[in-house]
Order: sequence, then structure tokens, then C-alpha cells
Amino acid sequence: GFVDMTGGTATFADKNVGPGKTVTLAGATLIGSASGNYTLTSVDTTTADITALDITGNFTAANKIYDGNAVAGVAIRTLTGAIAGDDVSLINGTAAFDTKDVGTGKIVTLTSATLSGADSTNYNLLSVATTTADIVALGITGSFTADNKVYNGDANATVSGRSLTGVLAGDVGFVDMTGGTATFADKNVGTKTVTLAGATLIGSASGNYTL
Repeated sequence: GFVDMTGGTATFADKNVGPGKTVTLAGATLIGSASGNYTLTSVDTTTADITALDITGNFTAANKIYDGNAVAGVAIRTLTGAIAGDDVSLINGTAAFDTKDVGTGKIVTLTSATLSGADSTNYNLLSVATTTADIVALGITGSFTADNKVYNGDANATVSGRSLTGVLAGDVGFVDMTGGTATFADKNVGTKTVTLAGATLIGSASGNYTL
């Protein structure tokens, strides 16, 4: 009780994660009323563990034009909780919108992401936060045919057929063009340009397109 050891700096063999790592104490000294009768010739090493540091991932996703699937593109990846200067980054994984359909602020999830870098084994990726991005409508073009008519003093025309160009294969039959007013260029006899104004899209997939 009259001599004790104090002070010094304890250091692991290196900074990396691992079990049973050697720890060295340098610079310890003796204290106490009897300490002058002793000299500290050595200090035994000991062992302790360094366990992985939990961190979380974050990412941003790019907006896209409707393409019939929920695949999302990752724009930027970051990590929260990593120690400054360490070589660790977030890579890989598959990003997906919650649905394939058009919408703003849609939730995007990144699954199966991993850590990379020389220091990555010192970290445990707990989770990757979701983000949001937009799917905007795909522009498509409408076409139509009009019936010939006998002169009747007005420029009104009758639509005989309608079609759409640009609809994705999986949506054919689920989006169509309807309505609008067809009009000849003028009321007079001749081969005339006919214009269809005010047509709209209908069908269960129509919300994913803009005419």
C-alpha cells in the first residue's frame, strides 16, 4: 500500500479491429511513500479487443423519366459516423423506387450495399437510410385519321382512328387517347389538314405518360 504504479500511455499494437490484441503501457512511474526504494524495470503487456465501429450509410438518387420499372440510379453515397481520414466508403447495392409509377418524392431504398476501403474492416454498416426522388411522365405522341366529308358549310371533322407512338411495350392496351375536337383547316372543298385539339390520355397506365 506504500508503492503503486501510475501514469503512462497504453497503446494497442495497431488501430485495427481484432480480438486479443497486445496492449503496451509506456511511461508508467512509481508513486507512494516507499516508491524511492524501487525501480520499475518493466511493465508486462496485456491484451484487449478492438471491436468494429457501427456506422450508417446515406445516398441520393437521381430523378428519372418513366421507363416501366422501379430501378433507381444512385447519385451520391456518404457514411455517417466514420472517423475522418479513414479509407472507407459505401459501394454496390441495388437502388429501387417504391413503385415503377410516376410520382414526386417517391421513396428509394438501397439494398445490399457494402463497405470498401483499407479501413472498411474496422466498421460495421448498421443500415442505409432511404431517400426520395421523382419519376416524371414519359412524353408520347398521338396520331389520328379523319373521315372525308361532303361540304356542309363548317370545318368540323370526324375522327375515324387514333394511335399512340412511344408507349412502352408493357403498357400497350393500358393507355389510349380519347376526346378532343377535330377541325379541317377551313370549311371549303379540298384535300385539307385536320387538327385534333384537346385530346387526352385514358387507361390504367395513362398517369405515367404525357401527351
